[in-house]
Amino acid sequence: MDSQQAVEQVRAKLEATFGKAMTMMIVAAASNAVGASTVSMTREQFIGMAEAICHDQRVVGMWGAAGASDVASQWRQLV
Repeated sequence: MDSQQAVEQVRAKLEATFGKAMTMMIVAAASNAVGASTVSMTREQFIGMAEAICHDQRVVGMWGAAGASDVASQWRQLV
């Protein structure tokens, strides 16, 4: 799967938990952290963004450290 499709899957998972507005903030913070646009990113940038999302305190607070780690592992397999 290409990175754009993977980003859409990440957004869908986050929106199911956090809603659209919070998802936009989480994704924006993570993509800024890796210096990548969600429209066009490399595999490495996607993995970095996924890791940043799963280390975000809002995500860890909701899913727990183990849950966030599991999701990060799943997301790495998308690209």
